[in-house]
Amino acid sequence: MSIAPRLKSFLNRNDIDYEVVSHPYSDGALNTANVACVPAKNMTKAVVLKDEQGYVMTILPSVNKLMLRWVNSKLNRHLHLVSEHGLEELFPDCESGAIPAIGTAYGIKTCWDDELNAVQDLYFQGGNHRELVHLQREQFKQLLQGEPHAAISCPPEEMEAYSKE
Repeated sequence: MSIAPRLKSFLNRNDIDYEVVSHPYSDGALNTANVACVPAKNMTKAVVLKDEQGYVMTILPSVNKLMLRWVNSKLNRHLHLVSEHGLEELFPDCESGAIPAIGTAYGIKTCWDDELNAVQDLYFQGGNHRELVHLQREQFKQLLQGEPHAAISCPPEEMEAYSKE
């Protein structure tokens, strides 16, 4: 098995040093971090949104929850979650539930969470349920150069407090 062809081509075309980390089959970013022996705070997840202007991929730490209101405010949009069926069309070379957290590889506008600045090593799904891509924060930021970033997520235990704002 190998990472998604489009992702691999994008990383190589941008001269990115990356490592493919194989792990036992797993679903979900937190479970994957656990089975791959990766710190959960270093594991990213992608959440894909859509409105009448098109798609946006958000990238956040796997331990956090997306604050959709914050994303919409930052981007001045009215985004909502994309269905699983919609994701299959956007990421045809990926397994369902294993979308790489690099929207730019798929031509999708991307907004990433500022909390990702706090870790040196970042991991994301390679397009399947058995491989992660590991790269350094600076390489990650290079791939997302020019894309917006902001505080767009929070830990689950803080969700209630923020939802009352």
